[in-house]
Amino acid sequence: MAADWVNTQTFINTFDNNLQLLTEVRDYLQTDTNKNDNSTSDPMAKLTATREASRLTAMLAETMAWLLLNKAMNNDELELDQVLGESVDLCEIIGNSPEDTPSIDNDLPEQLQTLYQKSITLFADVHWVLAQARAAAN
Repeated sequence: MAADWVNTQTFINTFDNNLQLLTEVRDYLQTDTNKNDNSTSDPMAKLTATREASRLTAMLAETMAWLLLNKAMNNDELELDQVLGESVDLCEIIGNSPEDTPSIDNDLPEQLQTLYQKSITLFADVHWVLAQARAAAN
């Protein structure tokens, strides 16, 4: 059973945006911003930023894995039930709907806040993909 939504421009853009955002977060973490940033000497602020960057990385990695499962299903490598089964874990991470998407901590460094803002748009698109998959199951 081919997944029609995998061939839509929305899915393609969502996949590409997820990959790009994962790369941006990786680059953010590799720059050792916290190590070289003298704007704050508060260790708790640095710890919070590191924790939030890690949380964002985990959400993006899980989302990418789920998008790859959609592609595998489209290539008849998996069944729709398997893909939807994985969505249960995805929903725990990014929320069942766009309204449940994790919020942004305003005390984060500006670059990390920007990455989170991009993720909110991405997760709204992921929710669309999830809705398409659920509709196909019915």
